[in-house]
Amino acid sequence: MISSDLLEACQVDLTEEWGRDTLPGMTSVAQLFYLPGAGSFAPHVMLEEAGIAHELLRVVRDEQSVPIEPAGYLALNPSGRIPTIVWANGTVQTESAAICLTAAEAANRDSLIPAIAQADRAEVLARLMFLTNTVQVAVLRARYPDRFADDEAGRASVAARGNLDLQELRDRCAGWYADGRPFLRGEEPGIDDVFLGMLIRWTRLSLVPWWDNATLSDLYDRFHAWPSVARAREQEQFEARPPAGT
Repeated sequence: MISSDLLEACQVDLTEEWGRDTLPGMTSVAQLFYLPGAGSFAPHVMLEEAGIAHELLRVVRDEQSVPIEPAGYLALNPSGRIPTIVWANGTVQTESAAICLTAAEAANRDSLIPAIAQADRAEVLARLMFLTNTVQVAVLRARYPDRFADDEAGRASVAARGNLDLQELRDRCAGWYADGRPFLRGEEPGIDDVFLGMLIRWTRLSLVPWWDNATLSDLYDRFHAWPSVARAREQEQFEARPPAGT
């Protein structure tokens, strides 16, 4: 089970703004609030991979993408975004990459993330931040330009820039696997492989689907064949490669 010392460093104190009666208490397992294949998928895989007991709570949104179920979700995550996790000690944590890091540290396996004393840890962290801060933003610009601009011309410009960025970033990420190893650090996926695997699927509705790249397509298939990934996908009930346009 994940250590309380590790979670204290990531604790979100909402008591002052929301009141103690709105906050979760201690639970027997971690609770991951999710949507199928969304930003919660990489954290879900990491929970499976780390062997952390958890349950899934699906979020329901209205037509404006505002969460309406479960009741009180906005008290946990005022931005209304996915994911949010409530760890078994009642700690609330948001942000996909942060949840992945917490789970990886709890697993205490170098294959997921190198220990602090190891030289390659810095490179792994840099890749993870690059994926969440640069690649993910490019995907969002290409697919959801209305989040970045109010007028039609602005949205078209944002989408065009996002697709151009995705083309360059695709080639850069594919280069990480040029040595032919199944995953970035060997035979098992690490936290950076997992996050990239989640993002590859997101690009399918852009003008630059990353699985059109042979290297990333092969990586994506290896990723979804991995047992923890297959379990998470089955639980969320979505297709690894859905029909075109979906």
